[in-house]
Amino acid sequence: MKNTKRKIILSTIIFLSIAGFVGTVDAASSSLYVSPASLTKTAGDTLSASAGVDASGSKVCAVEGTLVFNNLSCQSITVASDVTPQSLPTCSNPYFLLGVPSCTTANKIFLTVSARAGNAGTASISFTGVDIIGEGASLGSASTVGNYTINAVSTPTFTPTSTPISTPTSIPIYTSTPVSTLKPTPTSKSTSTPTPEITTSETEQQPRAVSVEAPVVKGPNLLLAAVSSFITVGTGNNIIGIIVLFAIALIIYLAYSYFLKKKK
Repeated sequence: MKNTKRKIILSTIIFLSIAGFVGTVDAASSSLYVSPASLTKTAGDTLSASAGVDASGSKVCAVEGTLVFNNLSCQSITVASDVTPQSLPTCSNPYFLLGVPSCTTANKIFLTVSARAGNAGTASISFTGVDIIGEGASLGSASTVGNYTINAVSTPTFTPTSTPISTPTSIPIYTSTPVSTLKPTPTSKSTSTPTPEITTSETEQQPRAVSVEAPVVKGPNLLLAAVSSFITVGTGNNIIGIIVLFAIALIIYLAYSYFLKKKK
């Protein structure tokens, strides 16, 4: 009888131990994750990611933890509309405690983040202080990390291009072509000195030579010309000449009258 009781008690202990072990295994299978798990960005680009819970069949009613940004600058954190925030995460304080109404046994996205990529290298979004809560019990604290590659900003390179300078194969030679030849104009009254021939080219022109004849005065005409020039004051105007003659006659008359008065 005693042996039977011992067997029943031992079987009960083993059953409870196995049930507890199975429950622990199921609880440990639930975890938090970041999506996408990997990504490549350029330094300064904006990266968007989601944080969710993988229930793995367990009944998840709340999630707790803190987001950790490595080589990423948090821009914003947005909580899903179908969860109840007990502690709302922000970029300055990324701690969260979020309840899931009616709980869930399916995978669920509970928040999204936007971050700016830092320096070239590697970056990541992870969790710390994780607690996945079921119906009155903790289902575990497992989580996965989102790992990202950050490339450096490419610097454009400029290749100088040279423009060949064409060299003329031959240099044109310009020759002057005579346009006109000036010859002295013969006259019948005087003998003019022949003017040298002047050749004018297309690129340089000389003023045309003009032969000017000097008037030839013979005999008494020279004296008359001198008197006429004196009387007209060199202008050759007859009116001026008459005025000048009248003035001379008046001066002589006045001088003669003065002389007679002085003699008396």
